[in-house]
Amino acid sequence: MKIRLGPLAMAIAATIFLTGCQEDEEAKTETVTSPSTENVVTEDEETPETLEVVSEEESILAELEEMDLPEIPTVPQDYVQQGAGLLNNETIGNSEEAHANFLKLFGDVSPLPENATQEELELYYRYIYNITRISLPDPSSVLDAAQFDMEGMPVADPRYKFKENYNLEIILDASGSMRADAGGETRMAQAKREIQNFLASAPEEANVSLRVYGHKGTGNSSDKAMSCGAIEEVYERGPYDEAAFQQAMNQFEPAGWTPIAGALESAAKSFEGLDGETNTNLIYLVSDGIETCDGDPVTVAKSFAGSNISPIINVIGFNADSKAQQQLKEVAKEANGTYTNVQNAEGLRNEFERTEEILQKWKQWSVGAINDKNWRDVHATNDINEFSVDWMNNVRAQVTSEYVAIDILFDEEMITYDQLRALKDLATANFKQGQEAGKNFYEELKQIKEEGIEGMDQLIKESRPDGE
Repeated sequence: MKIRLGPLAMAIAATIFLTGCQEDEEAKTETVTSPSTENVVTEDEETPETLEVVSEEESILAELEEMDLPEIPTVPQDYVQQGAGLLNNETIGNSEEAHANFLKLFGDVSPLPENATQEELELYYRYIYNITRISLPDPSSVLDAAQFDMEGMPVADPRYKFKENYNLEIILDASGSMRADAGGETRMAQAKREIQNFLASAPEEANVSLRVYGHKGTGNSSDKAMSCGAIEEVYERGPYDEAAFQQAMNQFEPAGWTPIAGALESAAKSFEGLDGETNTNLIYLVSDGIETCDGDPVTVAKSFAGSNISPIINVIGFNADSKAQQQLKEVAKEANGTYTNVQNAEGLRNEFERTEEILQKWKQWSVGAINDKNWRDVHATNDINEFSVDWMNNVRAQVTSEYVAIDILFDEEMITYDQLRALKDLATANFKQGQEAGKNFYEELKQIKEEGIEGMDQLIKESRPDGE
């Protein structure tokens, strides 16, 4: 069963992998020569020069136009693709340190002229937006999750059937970026804990494995070859043993580069002989960054998913930036899996708990113990509500940060009071349009969910014609 997407969702799907970059526009400056005779060039002058007198207005326009600033979103898809600004999804607080950090990012851009035009005001706001914008949740991730829930029945896709043998592998990014702080502990510490909890709750008959990459060397160029080759199955496929798994976890810490393609190739080799006819093969790729070892993870994922192993390859972006998310989404898409970006340990835990519940439902289905659709309805509703809350919180956080930034510029005498009000009006308009985009996505996702859930009634009836 395929979830039917409305026009807006289809537009997102068609554009979600665009880079979001805007075309370069040449900066244009005009030169104005003074009518004064002092600037008139005569044939008798030995070193003729034309003196350019550039007005303050033209200077600020040229200065901002040359930066190729991102456009302010105009349609819902633009908001999905806007990504994080120079503050990397951080908001501007009220501390002196936060203000100093904003001013450092703002740089030495000239103050707005007192008689600034509307064009200059809009360019100035775009510059502020370039620093303060906050990435927004992707509605296609909700659709992916809904497909995973609602199509994850054996009659819908044979890959999902709980077969005689069940193999579950986690591929974990152990590159240097996983050392980053994530609420008082590193991303790696959070990932290790949630992975161990997840695998401990996997079905007893499941064979589990843990593969890590980039856990050797450093991020220096001199270590690139060694680090890119550091791909290792630290817990070999077999029944889960808590003590042995903990020991495997203790063997590595985040270190170097990010060979995602190599890790997928390594996994594909290890799964040889575990064909999809008699094996359910589920793989989770957890990464916070983009491929840095010159591989092509998208092509590798497509080849792996199309093999007789028939793996389900789901991808979790762990606090990944917009560029990494773009690549990881493509990996999941080509592997016919799902993609989710999580910001912290709680988000990672939620994704693993979803899979844990689905695994149990698959097993119950295989023995005829499940005959309703309510659990899928609950999942989809929770996902849509969470998407809506996250979206609204993020657009609100962005406009609050923009207001603070504008106040700082006023305090620094970069703008006048009237310009402060005008810039805040632009920020408010963008905020309201962002809110409306989120509401539109929310309503469409609800409609898709209702159509999908309704369709499950017929699916269940067709799959159990004898009322088993």
